[in-house]
Amino acid sequence: MVRRPFLVTLLVVLVLLFTIVSWFGFFEALQHRQFLQQLPLTVSPLYLLLRGAFWGLVGLALIWGLWFGHSWAWFAGQIVVLAYALFYWLDRLFLAISDALATRLTFEAGLTIGLVIFCFSVLWLPASRRYFGVKPRPLSSKTE
Repeated sequence: MVRRPFLVTLLVVLVLLFTIVSWFGFFEALQHRQFLQQLPLTVSPLYLLLRGAFWGLVGLALIWGLWFGHSWAWFAGQIVVLAYALFYWLDRLFLAISDALATRLTFEAGLTIGLVIFCFSVLWLPASRRYFGVKPRPLSSKTE
């Protein structure tokens, strides 16, 4: 049994935080759905409910896989972090209409890039790859 690396534990905590935020979004949209229907939103309140539930469920599955070192979680973690970043930016750029958002775009872009790099770095560390049972790739298969 390979011990879970500290940085993988830190990654699980990060995924947990994003999952909690997603579930809060779901429950807030559920609790205030009638109020949200009265607002001039660019999307249906149903979208807000489904988005929160989707990312909440994905987050729970990923937390479980990362915590217990399932080999699928190594690959899924990379896909999920890219998909979450993509959907975050699609929401920001196409659905959120606000002049205040433009003032934070540089910070949010830097934070997104930093978090993606952190997640990939943690998952690609040799200790993490061993923990998830991912075999290292040879640098070159050519013999000279």
